[in-house]
Amino acid sequence: MRVIYLLFLTALFAACAVTSSKTGEDAILYKNIEKHIAELSSDKYLGRMPMSSTEQITVDYIAGQMKEIGLEPANKESYFQEVPLLAVSSTISNTLDFETPQGTLKLDKMVDYVTFSRKMEAEQSLDQSELVFAGFGITAPEFGRDDFQGMDLAGKTILVFVNDPGYGRSDIYFKGNTMTYYGRWTYKFEEAARRGAKGCLIIHETGPAGYPWKVVANNGETTKLYLKPENGYTDRCAFEGWISKTAAEKLFASCGMTFDDLKKQAVQKDFKPFALPVKVSGWMKSSFETNTSRNVCGLIRGSKHPDEVVVYTAHWDHLGMGSVINNDSIYNGATDNASAVSWMLEIARGFKSGPAPERSVLFLSVTGEESGLLGSSYYAEHPYFPMNKTVACINTDVLLFLGKYKDVTITGFGQSELDEWVKAETEKRGRYIAPDPNPDNGMYFRSDQFPFVKLGVPAIFAKGYIDAEKHGKEETLRILDNYWKTVYHTPQDEYKPERDDLEGVVQDAKLLYQVGLNLANSTEWPDWNEGSEFKAIREESRK
Repeated sequence: MRVIYLLFLTALFAACAVTSSKTGEDAILYKNIEKHIAELSSDKYLGRMPMSSTEQITVDYIAGQMKEIGLEPANKESYFQEVPLLAVSSTISNTLDFETPQGTLKLDKMVDYVTFSRKMEAEQSLDQSELVFAGFGITAPEFGRDDFQGMDLAGKTILVFVNDPGYGRSDIYFKGNTMTYYGRWTYKFEEAARRGAKGCLIIHETGPAGYPWKVVANNGETTKLYLKPENGYTDRCAFEGWISKTAAEKLFASCGMTFDDLKKQAVQKDFKPFALPVKVSGWMKSSFETNTSRNVCGLIRGSKHPDEVVVYTAHWDHLGMGSVINNDSIYNGATDNASAVSWMLEIARGFKSGPAPERSVLFLSVTGEESGLLGSSYYAEHPYFPMNKTVACINTDVLLFLGKYKDVTITGFGQSELDEWVKAETEKRGRYIAPDPNPDNGMYFRSDQFPFVKLGVPAIFAKGYIDAEKHGKEETLRILDNYWKTVYHTPQDEYKPERDDLEGVVQDAKLLYQVGLNLANSTEWPDWNEGSEFKAIREESRK
């Protein structure tokens, strides 16, 4: 009997140990995730536009939940980090005029071209600016690539292709169809400014860009948000923008060249820039308004290494009120991104309910993602923990409500050792790792982990995505395709409890809670893989 009793106690203690180890996950509940999504995506919040009339109730709700969960205010006594923003409203000339060997080619705004600028000057113009063809507008020493070759670009406008020269090749150059940061339009504008160009025009192609021309055109004469600068953005180009592929074909033809021939030249490893026999003219008039938005931030201090931190991010903003589609003008943003805010809040609840982490854990719900990762960029520039003390960033965005998933899709797969941290927990749960099905879209550079990545911090962007259990992979991919075409960034992005199944959000919250806990209880510093364009930045910061 004594032996049986001891065996019973041993089994009981083992069961208690298992239960204890799962306490954090057990606190992550469907009903809580549903509560957050239903609230934040309701019409009451009018689409959660930064600096709108509903920003206050949005950030108050998130801060209130952080306080209820038991997170400390991360900014001294406050859950808020103020983010100073600049709103720019511009009118552009009806046509962008190119003086060519065959006469004047006039490109119509929105139809053929779109330009904008953050430079704080009320009136700006291109007046017979010399046009330079600069390939892909890339300077990448690790690939032996310099599309500028020391050319003086002062007062000139550069014309470049979208994406990078690896896209669509039969051999591997750069990273093949997986876009590098050099392929992002944001990089091209930044590099053009560093090179002293007055203007930068990117040639749009739907495949390499990852979205159709209408996305560019819809962003034409709209008010755009940027971080408020100290220098008035005097270091940026006066003109940043796009021309359509059709317009580029006409422009090249007027110079006695073809689009295809210039594309073939641009993808060559020994490409050299050259001036086109073209002068470009156009104007832009802008007005400026400054205001403040807020990141929401809660903290759990580490028990052993409080100066080291794992950061969870999820943006709270969406598009506010917009064009009427199907009799609705409120862009509720249920999947984008009330889903991830809910995911993050419940992970925080898991941390507070489970064993205390040895490293600190920061929960950061940021503003202005839809306007260009503004809140996360501001935090990265004004962090509560230095970037060289930031172990990893764990972010997600656009969680779809299709129930449980078999897969865990990693956006940015192959970039860092964090893939293995995610893989270990994924396989324990009977799921499998899948790489991003569209790496050519550069999504790794388009969500809130990227400001951390640019400063060398490895990041996770993972979620169930391509293989929902009750739909199967083929049907899931069909649903995904329909989502991006008809739901994303429309008033149809709403939560409907009778239709939607949030079990996948719960799944991912539990998975990424455990990955974060593993990182927080480790002394390891996950590194970038060889070949990552961010490896050298991290190595330098960690010296």
